[in-house]
This record gives sequence, structure tokens and C-alpha cells, in this order.
Amino acid sequence: MGTWGIGPFDSDHASEFASEVDRARPGQRHIVIEHRLVRYTGEADPDSYLRDEAVAAASLVAAQCPGGVPITSGYGPQEAVPELPARLRPLASAALDRVLSDVQLYLDTWSRVGQRGRGEQWLEGIEDLRTVLDPATPYTVAYAPGPLLPHEVGTRTVHEALGVNRIRALPGAGETGPRGLLVQQLNEAALRLDDAHKELVQGVDTALAGLDAARRGLQALAAGEVAQFHPRDAPLYAVPGSLALAMAARAERYQHLMGLIDLYRELSPAPSSSGRAASARGHTTAPSSTAAHPLTAPQPPQAAAPPQARGR
Repeated sequence: MGTWGIGPFDSDHASEFASEVDRARPGQRHIVIEHRLVRYTGEADPDSYLRDEAVAAASLVAAQCPGGVPITSGYGPQEAVPELPARLRPLASAALDRVLSDVQLYLDTWSRVGQRGRGEQWLEGIEDLRTVLDPATPYTVAYAPGPLLPHEVGTRTVHEALGVNRIRALPGAGETGPRGLLVQQLNEAALRLDDAHKELVQGVDTALAGLDAARRGLQALAAGEVAQFHPRDAPLYAVPGSLALAMAARAERYQHLMGLIDLYRELSPAPSSSGRAASARGHTTAPSSTAAHPLTAPQPPQAAAPPQARGR
């Protein structure tokens, strides 16, 4: 069983659930969807499989709500889902409330493998579904972003410059206007700078390893441990071409990111809380020590290619 993306059907178990929906008779498909939602919300300690199936089921309900997004994934149901009973909306909303109250370990796993942005994109998708299902009722996201990794200098730059601990918590995130687009560009630029700095660090490590080898050779020559040491083995230091390119790329992406930060400040003089889903979101809190369970935190998407989507 595996996960290859951040969409509601981007996992083996969610895709198999979609196949089960397809196999049901049209008039019985709502029963399959309701069963997954009831089972997930009723389990005392649901595993990650149930959670992924519940998210997939909730996305089918949300797709039929005002503002809902149609399911177009090749891994989702290929047969039409008839109009679902209205009673499924609060049930789907409750299922997502449970998901949002227990996301810390899952997102920490993304962060540890250097994919914090992907994890938070997944979280944003869950929040969007929850808002569509019940825009009037507040909800809580039990997530406190962990420490940034050393290479995440782009993300850190935005956090420090704009006073947030999550780029998608910036005012304007999720909006359709210029400020919403700018937040999206900020996030993408921060991730590009993170990647550029990671490549720079790798280049610096390689260059330092070469310098260390030359230093050890010269020290051995000075100590009489070797008979000769040719000058070509200890050339005057010059920045390797690959490192120079990495340095230039990092500098360019840093300047681009700072330009976006300055533009965002002009558009958002002094907001203190996110406007995204403001009518629905309650608050983000650090979970208790018992909020997360290893069974509810699958590994982030594997590098392997996803299976072939089922044809329509």
C-alpha cells in the first residue's frame, strides 16, 4: 500500500475505495460513502487506511456542495455519483474535524524528509474541503509547525520577515485576488530557495572535501611523511564551476523572494490573522502529547511512480 500525492484519492486505499463506489449500484453508492464516514468517526483508534478512505468519501460529498470542486482524479470514481443525501454533509464535516485534530505526527513526518511544503499543501486541501462542507462552523487544526531544517532558508526568510510560522497562514492565502496569488508565489519562491540552498550546501561540502585533501597532502609533505607532492595536487583555490552556478542560483532566488516579500508588505500593511476561511477556521493549536498515534501517520508519498489511473 502506498501514497503518491496529496489529493484525496492519491493513495492505494483511497483508490480502492473509489473502485468500491464504482462497483455499487447507482442507488447504493451513497451507502458505501456513508459507511466509510460512520466507520471512521466511530472508531476509537482509526488507522491511516480508514482516515484516507474517510477523506476520499468527504471529498465526494464536498464535490456536491456549493463551492465544491468536481472530482477529476483518474484514481477517483469513474462512474457518476448520484445526488447524495444532505445528511452526509455534517457527517463528512465531522470526519474532517477528526482528521484536522490529529495531523501533527503526519506533518512532522513530511518536515523530517524535507517536504514541509507538500505536507502543508495536503493540510490546506483538507481545510478547503472542511470549509466547503460547513463554512459557518469554526474548527481547530491541531498543528504546530516544528523547527525548520538547516536548508530551509527560504521558508525561514518568509517566516521571519512576515511574522508567521506557516506561509499558508498569511492573510490572503486561498483568496482568488492579487494577494492570494502573491501568497502562492511566495510559497513557491521560498521552496525554490530552499532547494537552491540545499544544492549550494552539497557543492560547498564537495569543495571543502577537495581542500581538506590538499591540506592533508601539504601537511604530510611538511612532516616528511611523503617524498614528494606535486603542485598540481594543491592548486590555488578557485570556486568550482558547479559551486559557482549554485551560488548564483541561490542569490537570484533570494533576491526574487525578497522582492515578493516587499510587494506583499505593500499589499498587506498590518494584518494579524489569515483571511483564508476566516468565517470557518477556529484556531491552530499545538496538540497534546497524546493527540497523535503512529498508526494515524503514514509515510509521505513514495518516490515511485503512481499506478496507472483507471480509465473512464
